[in-house]
Amino acid sequence: METQRRLSGVLMKHGEAENKKPKFKILKNPVLIQDPFYILPEKLLDACMKLLPVSNTANHAISIDESQHSQGTGSAQLQGSVETIWIKHVGNFSRAQIETFKRVHNLMEVVKLGLDTHKWLVQEGIFSLPAEYHAVATSVADEILSTYPKKRIEGLPNLSDFQYALLYRVSPPTWLSDASIRALCIRLCEDYSSCRFAGFHSAVARSNRTRTEEPVVDHATRERVIKMAREDDVDTVLLPLNFSNFYWCCVVVKVHAKRIYYYDPLNQGPYIKAANAVANSLKIGGLTKYDVIPQNNPIQFDGFSCGVYVCWMFLRQVSTGHPVDISVASLTKRRFELFYYMLKGHLLPIQASVSAEQDDTEEKRPAVAQHEDQQQTHEEEQVEPTRKQEVAQTRV
Repeated sequence: METQRRLSGVLMKHGEAENKKPKFKILKNPVLIQDPFYILPEKLLDACMKLLPVSNTANHAISIDESQHSQGTGSAQLQGSVETIWIKHVGNFSRAQIETFKRVHNLMEVVKLGLDTHKWLVQEGIFSLPAEYHAVATSVADEILSTYPKKRIEGLPNLSDFQYALLYRVSPPTWLSDASIRALCIRLCEDYSSCRFAGFHSAVARSNRTRTEEPVVDHATRERVIKMAREDDVDTVLLPLNFSNFYWCCVVVKVHAKRIYYYDPLNQGPYIKAANAVANSLKIGGLTKYDVIPQNNPIQFDGFSCGVYVCWMFLRQVSTGHPVDISVASLTKRRFELFYYMLKGHLLPIQASVSAEQDDTEEKRPAVAQHEDQQQTHEEEQVEPTRKQEVAQTRV
């Protein structure tokens, strides 16, 4: 909320220049617009970013141990020149200014997504849980509202991906990113020593006419999965499959059961064939005694929850005893449980709000006898005319 308050004073200017074509120049002494209090329109800003050359080159590599501001941006700065973006009828902006504009714009988008996530938690997420968990869910919603989006999540590696902003991807209709799925897999590997995360694999949807001799799984990924499966005390190996950055499937290797499961949430032919090809490639590559088995339950019923279904497939394969129902009625609850696990590192306990034993032992009011019920009805019939007579006498 504090971040949103600070960003509310940042304006967007030069909206009429959104479709202009900027130009990239390297100038000795450019006349720059100093201390701008605004940002450029998104479309124009993206066009400016595309013109800027890559600063992290082999000759001028960026060190991850130092601040970027202390390293410069490349050969142009070393020669005393300034990388400049010129926009007609707008002005000149340096590379640092354009990058600052983009960072502010990205932060504004993240804050908006965070506010939408808080709204979803308060209006839908909390009420999908049993009453005994409402206090916990409310405190989590307040934590999301008051926490800076770039703050690191405790319990996860100190990487830029594992920030509170990745939690915003759990609320619909947003898709889960690779950082969210990686965070879940890391949590599972920390909680269960028999679990391993094999990284991501970029898969390609396959059709009946697909005829290619290219390897389905690259050598490094296949060797990594096989090596993990042969380690002592390892029972589960997780391998998420990503299709062109818009769809998720997965492959799970169960060592003790000697099985390779592949799962497509939508259960569609091209993705099932691709996941099956990955599973068979692992089998042929070294896991020859394993059986390849498809998983077609649960089925995704919308167009944006594939990552949620894949995460719950991982949870079910690693940790037994968790529910498999991901229907329309329970999907909101499953989203919140996934959100809570990424944030806190443990799932909500499996506990019914009211048990059957409590229903049988609950003290109930004794039933009214039939003759008492008839007597009470007769008395009410006698009292009603008397009340009407009293009202009539009062009016007279």
